[in-house]
Amino acid sequence: MKPIIERIDLKESQTSFRYFKLKEQQFKPFWHYHPELELTLITKGSGTRFVGNSILNYTENDLVLLGSNLPHNYISHLNNPSMTQEAIVIQFPAHLFDSFIECEAFKTLYSSATRGIQFLHPAPQLLEQLCSFDDLSKTGQLAALIEIIQQLLLHEDTVYLSSSSYLPQMVTDKSKSKIKVITSYILENLTSKLTVNLMAEKAHMIAPSFCRWFKKSTGHSFVTFLNLSRIELACMHLSTTDKPIQAIAFDCGFESLSHFNRTFKKLKGLSPREFRNSMLSH
Repeated sequence: MKPIIERIDLKESQTSFRYFKLKEQQFKPFWHYHPELELTLITKGSGTRFVGNSILNYTENDLVLLGSNLPHNYISHLNNPSMTQEAIVIQFPAHLFDSFIECEAFKTLYSSATRGIQFLHPAPQLLEQLCSFDDLSKTGQLAALIEIIQQLLLHEDTVYLSSSSYLPQMVTDKSKSKIKVITSYILENLTSKLTVNLMAEKAHMIAPSFCRWFKKSTGHSFVTFLNLSRIELACMHLSTTDKPIQAIAFDCGFESLSHFNRTFKKLKGLSPREFRNSMLSH
């Protein structure tokens, strides 16, 4: 599951950075990377965010800065197809403000972002600046971007996403077809029975080779990746619905409640019931 490089042509668009809004019925699998840094604010929707070897849920006001060439992927949960997904995205090169000595400190933030940074509890002022970005002139947007990056630099409540040991594997054109098939199939079929042999067959590889390729590409074994993805889906069910825990286990692809409970406790440090209660107490 190596990432695909996304070409962002700033020269053709005659801009020094790229800003756009996304509004989709569903964020679909697209495991990719690009040289530009990327700031993403989720304004509506929920799902699973993949950054390097990090697999975690995203919800409204999720704010993340991704460093250069860090593979990423946002996938909305298929259990709620009626919910639209909306996001604000700003992509910019690390050298954008190099000629301004006042912006020298930004490089510290960019360096940290090589692992991906989530900004917890972003200030209302920062959210407002991002949401009103579209209303500004081109020069106004440039000035606003400096202010936004400055606020991110000073923000103290942050979490690194990918582990420090994660080393992204760049992709060749020859691998793109296989990557797309495997990535899409796994993430769109989390509720189905997925085995190493099945996925190896779809990748046209023998099982041992598939396992080595998958671990090298994602930083996780196939089983760990699958369990992490399913548990994040379960977390969303537990925190947003009143479904019985056993029903959630089966809905997320686990064949037994005991396996679900063991896996959940191992990955989250809490039982599913304890997790649900902790969400209700917030």
